[in-house]
Amino acid sequence: MNDKLIVVVGAGGRLGRLIVQSLLAQPSVRVRALVRDPKKPEAAGLAADRVELRAFDAASASDAERAEAVKGAFAVVSTLQGGPDIIIDAQLSLARAAKAAKVRRFISSAFSYDLFALPEGVNINTDWRRTFAQRAKSEVADGIEVVHVMQGIFTDKFVLGFLGLLDASKGVLRYWGDGKTPIDWTSWEDTARFTAAAALDDRVVPERLYVAGDRLDVHGFAKAYESVRGTKLALESLGSLDDLRAEVTRKLSAEPSNMYAWLPLMYARGVFEGQALLGPTLNARYPEIAAETVAQSIARGAV
Repeated sequence: MNDKLIVVVGAGGRLGRLIVQSLLAQPSVRVRALVRDPKKPEAAGLAADRVELRAFDAASASDAERAEAVKGAFAVVSTLQGGPDIIIDAQLSLARAAKAAKVRRFISSAFSYDLFALPEGVNINTDWRRTFAQRAKSEVADGIEVVHVMQGIFTDKFVLGFLGLLDASKGVLRYWGDGKTPIDWTSWEDTARFTAAAALDDRVVPERLYVAGDRLDVHGFAKAYESVRGTKLALESLGSLDDLRAEVTRKLSAEPSNMYAWLPLMYARGVFEGQALLGPTLNARYPEIAAETVAQSIARGAV
């Protein structure tokens, strides 16, 4: 059998499921979908021809279980989420197992704005991912490609809600700073398509794979929304960038154990300070993927 086997770790999550679907859209591809609980509906829904659904806990897996999980794979794609025990330790262990199994490449759970451009301390989640990337490069990368797919932020109403930016029911779009900072936007679906294409690529894939559907500032987003929906969004400033930094510090000091109080603000810093804009995008590497613009995502109902 000459089919390529791609292992997707965390396949039960939203992005993981979309990556599995994108992989199966290609002929001669098999998928080993690793999930914590194969009985959960979102995981059980992955069952299909060419899919091997397997229970796997990245945090507690033994070396033997990791070796078996990646055995025979052409590439391993991680969509794992969690703290440093998952993003750094578990991913490093998986990458080592993949290297030992002679896997061609390991795609990390980056899926964000440019984590290499953002200074330390701005976003703790980005810090963990950058630490993984640095350690993987020094400890693992010789003999295996370690790739980080970065697409900006997801063009999605729930993501915008998490960031505290869009309240569609009230017709309000909020922002920090002057609203003129460019933002990179990509749909979940296009991110999955680019990731699947990178996983299957017979060529050497760049370590930093930047892809995007669009680049618009807040004002451009509001115009796109109005042009598609015929509804004008009221723009509301939440304060200056200095105010944003102060708010992160205040929330972190007041509720250090409640990450939902301060993590969205950390992501907002990465968006509105403009330091984490993507490098030159490589969409053209995969011309079969016509990435959605913001307006197209809005028209589809993603926002």
